[in-house]
Amino acid sequence: MRNFLYKIAQFMNGRYGHDQLNTLLWILCIVIWIIWTFSRYWVFGIVVLLLSALIVFRTFSKNIQKRMYENRKYLTVKNAISKKCSLLRKMWKDRKTHRYVKCPYCKAQLRVKKIKGEHKVHCPKCGEDFKKNILF
Repeated sequence: MRNFLYKIAQFMNGRYGHDQLNTLLWILCIVIWIIWTFSRYWVFGIVVLLLSALIVFRTFSKNIQKRMYENRKYLTVKNAISKKCSLLRKMWKDRKTHRYVKCPYCKAQLRVKKIKGEHKVHCPKCGEDFKKNILF
């Protein structure tokens, strides 16, 4: 058994392997495969086959730099979406006590107490002061 695992390790030496983008592709492939099993529409079968081929290609690719670049692009998009969702969760959680305003200078999101009237807001990111009127 050790000899077999050693040969697999030798084969994978210099190849890219598995990353977060491949994980997403596997999940997408499984979801489409489940849809295909219930619908039996042939297009889903072709998509599953193409996704599987892409996963195998990325895993065994020797162009490591390009695969790392693809994964970095995916992680950039994933992190941007994650940050936006996190901000929306915070905004929903604080909806009764606070308002979120954007700094007009650096576009940072700032949390202000939800009290009617005009507020003088200091942005901790850029250090600028600005006034914001909260109506309700």
